[in-house]
Amino acid sequence: MAGHKGDPYYDIFLRYEMWLETIGKERILDGEGFDLLVDLDRTGSLTATARNLGMSYRKAWGMLNDVERHLGFRLTEKRRGGASGGRTLLSEKGQQLVMAYNSLRHETDIAMKSIAKVFFNRINEINGLK
Repeated sequence: MAGHKGDPYYDIFLRYEMWLETIGKERILDGEGFDLLVDLDRTGSLTATARNLGMSYRKAWGMLNDVERHLGFRLTEKRRGGASGGRTLLSEKGQQLVMAYNSLRHETDIAMKSIAKVFFNRINEINGLK
């Protein structure tokens, strides 16, 4: 938000995205991937997570495998089940990755609020409002 209610640009927001990518610009992990990890941790089911996020099981499974291949560690642990079926849980390293991402996102949000304030002040100066 660019100021207080009633100010010019009050209803304009600065948004940003973050993702991990290779040097060759191949996207490894983005917001959708982190949403997948968080929901998987909550549900314990890759099938349910894929359904919740509106993607195919194959896409969800492929995303997990791509991230594991690039980062070099397992994100999940599979538990075979009996009559009720198995579970797919985040590994300890998968949980640590989610915590690290949440921390990065929090710190980036704080920094972006400050940066956005400076940016919108400059817009106000350009427009002769300050």
